[in-house]
Amino acid sequence: MARTLTLRDVPEPVVKALRERARRNDRSMQKEILAILGAAALDRAALVRQLSALRARVGGKMSLEEIHDAIDEGRP
Repeated sequence: MARTLTLRDVPEPVVKALRERARRNDRSMQKEILAILGAAALDRAALVRQLSALRARVGGKMSLEEIHDAIDEGRP
């Protein structure tokens, strides 16, 4: 089921940037904002899955060095 969200007090520079981004992507602002929100939510879900798998693989607490190595491993 779809929900309605309302944004208030959006700074004008943000509105202009969203409008321009939507134009570049040949989308309405509504569709552009939904695409941005969807990508952010899905990226977070994917990160949670990756971290859970990493935790299972490591089997305990990770050192700071191990955390940095894991981050670097995920970078292109």
